[in-house]
Amino acid sequence: MKIHDVSRTLLSAMALLCLQDMPAWAGPDSLGTHAAAPVVSPAPRPAGKASTRVIVNKGAVVRSSAILPADNLHVASADDMPSSTRQRENLGVNASALGSTWSEVRVVPTLDRLLGAMGGWRQRLSDAGFDFTLSYLAETVGNVAGGRRRGVDYSHQIVMGTDFDLEKMMGAKGLSFHMLGVQRAGRSVATDYLGVTGLTQPQEDYGVGGNVLYKLVYIYLEQKLFGGKLLVDVGHMPANLKFGTSYFACYALNNVTCAHPTALSAGTKWRSWPFSQWGMMARFNPGRHLYAQAGFFEASATEGGRAGFNFSFAPLGYVIPMELGWEPSLGRDRLTGHYKLGGYIDTSDHPDPFTAQDGTPILLSHRPARIERQRGAWYVGADQMVLRYGTAKDQGLILFGIAGWDMGASLPAQSQYTVGIISQGMFPARVTDAISLFWSWQNVNRKITRLQEMQADLGYERLHGGVRMPQASFQVVELTYTAFLTRGLKILPDLQYVIHPDATRTYPNALEAGFRLLAQF
Repeated sequence: MKIHDVSRTLLSAMALLCLQDMPAWAGPDSLGTHAAAPVVSPAPRPAGKASTRVIVNKGAVVRSSAILPADNLHVASADDMPSSTRQRENLGVNASALGSTWSEVRVVPTLDRLLGAMGGWRQRLSDAGFDFTLSYLAETVGNVAGGRRRGVDYSHQIVMGTDFDLEKMMGAKGLSFHMLGVQRAGRSVATDYLGVTGLTQPQEDYGVGGNVLYKLVYIYLEQKLFGGKLLVDVGHMPANLKFGTSYFACYALNNVTCAHPTALSAGTKWRSWPFSQWGMMARFNPGRHLYAQAGFFEASATEGGRAGFNFSFAPLGYVIPMELGWEPSLGRDRLTGHYKLGGYIDTSDHPDPFTAQDGTPILLSHRPARIERQRGAWYVGADQMVLRYGTAKDQGLILFGIAGWDMGASLPAQSQYTVGIISQGMFPARVTDAISLFWSWQNVNRKITRLQEMQADLGYERLHGGVRMPQASFQVVELTYTAFLTRGLKILPDLQYVIHPDATRTYPNALEAGFRLLAQF
């Protein structure tokens, strides 16, 4: 095989995995269909140096020496090959805590699946245009000190998804179809033991599963145009599926941090997984590591219903998210970063929690609430690798942060600030392991606090929201270790320290301890 053939094979494999140019901040994206290609496995080397590569194609093994670019960090593994430390280093299997539920790692290398290549059937199906996602994520968290009382809860999420490349199947150039659902079950440590509200939710996978066998999260078509520079999605999906999210944030278990600031989405029509609504979005990549994207979604009254299959269209208004981003790769070491500025506008009507139509407090005048005709939020976020340990994807020291502010009297929160530091692959024999530290601070809507303060002054035993004291703010400090156990299996031991559970001082600060187990099939 000639060098130019090897280079073409390498480029095909990189496009296949959809990892080279995909943004870590894009959320569960759908650039996820990939074409068949021989498998290339490079050995670690300095940038720009010659290296020997082994190409595995239908049983043939060919060795070739060539110059490898410094950004050649992502390759696939051969069918049914064992998972060695060197292979893991070469592949850079991502430590993402949600694994294949995110598109950046949804088309997971064979090396990181429990079922492996399935005797070659996985690649044959992909060649025909069909890829699938199947993962099991369990979170067991206990309140070991502070809070309301001690105890342990378990919750899980099973993700089942399919991706159809309609170009391969029927020649529809650039067109693909994506469908994904979840099955959720378990109990919440937040309401059972930590406090009385789900405001500080230590288990990201808990809740709104509908208590059904399968809850549809999204079903949509995606069209790539102008060589992939423009992507258009149309279908039934969460409005913030690809806005304001980060898979780095999901190295944490707490829902406040993973996968986007809950202060901006909870109680809004800018809905998160697993809610869904009709809408469309477009993303334009002009080059120079820049992108711009915007969407137009219904402010849905049903949000997909209990099982996600309620496709009725009766909008209360419309949600318009927007986002600008820059995704550089800096210096000789290709220090990757993701920067974004975005927000949304919601045109649906919502009642003011404190002020009546005549400007008086509702609690005193008993008059109808003032109606807010428009609300929204904006955010600014970034992650940046500042030190690279090796050539594997995300193998380095990464700084992370996002801040968001709500604009509207009817929203439950006022603002949120999250910062973090992730060190992945610092141990030579554990290049896909990561240790992460996060801190989040969320503030409650000041109007809700004023209402509760007035209720307390009037002698109410239970205040708005079911709490006993006025809510103000809370903080979460979380330490997590992501450990690669074997192909397709990760475990994340976790500690969380919650300051002011429920955003009140009713219960003492609490220590949560537990773990997340992720199996990708």
